Amino acid sequence: MNIFKLVLAFLSTAAVSLILYYLVYKQYGTDSLDDTKDNKALNKKVKNEDWSIQHVLMSKWMSFGGGFYGVIAVLTYVVVEFREIYDFLTSEGSLIETITSIGVGDLVNLFVNSIMNFVTAIAWPAYWLNKIEGYSVWVWFVVVYSGFLAGQFCAKNVINPYQED
Repeated sequence: MNIFKLVLAFLSTAAVSLILYYLVYKQYGTDSLDDTKDNKALNKKVKNEDWSIQHVLMSKWMSFGGGFYGVIAVLTYVVVEFREIYDFLTSEGSLIETITSIGVGDLVNLFVNSIMNFVTAIAWPAYWLNKIEGYSVWVWFVVVYSGFLAGQFCAKNVINPYQED
């Protein structure tokens, strides 16, 4: 069971990293997010974009600082939001009952909880330290960092497979 969790952690991190870096390379043509100047310039470009799902994802990532920390923060935000929305939609007897009983208070609670989930995502090390089990923290870190690097590598090679580093 713990091996499955390690594989899931690797694949989740790789997928989020792949998607985010793919969008950066495809949309903005930048090759390095490690440089502070490039990061600030990219952040300005993202803020000036029209609304789209891609823009929301990129702006969320950039608000978390980009890079590895930002990838794990986005992943944490998605996991926490998904769990919360799932719990909300299954809180009543059925999905139809839940939808018909939604009130203004529920929408305000979802908005407030979304802000709290943003804070949780910023503090992702504390969140995940409470969730991991079975293996040392270092094993988990190596697995998710490897997933991050794998996703970044795949994104670079999907955009331009003949580009030399």
